[in-house]
Amino acid sequence: MDLSPDWVVGFVDGEGCFHVSITRHPSLKVGYQVLPEFVVVRHRRDIQVLYALKRFFRCGVVRPNHEDRYAYRVRQLECLERICEFFLQHPLKTRKNVEMRRFRRILLLIKQGRHRTREGLLEIIEIASRMNAADRPALERIRQELLAG
Repeated sequence: MDLSPDWVVGFVDGEGCFHVSITRHPSLKVGYQVLPEFVVVRHRRDIQVLYALKRFFRCGVVRPNHEDRYAYRVRQLECLERICEFFLQHPLKTRKNVEMRRFRRILLLIKQGRHRTREGLLEIIEIASRMNAADRPALERIRQELLAG
């Protein structure tokens, strides 16, 4: 299955997700780990599309997700940067374009090592909280812990 850039843009607009999670990691200096990822989830009957995306972007993995669903996941920083560059050259048409640009800002902060500082992590939390609505309460708790400590 060969994918065109326009097809990938349309598909990711509808099915893709740029997500940033922040988890406690006591062995790290700042106490938290920043985990950016690009994900597309589909029913197992559409697994060939996930493998086609993996070939298209030349990175990532396809793995079982939940029940009869599979996920194409990309977590490597270099690959995430390449995916963002693709979407800068071939812009997403929905609000997902804004999400991708925020995601890219977080990647740039990580590349600069800012995720290893309290101030940088607070900046990442601010950006991520405008992306991931479901994660806002957890991000706010982390923000409060960082401000208190």
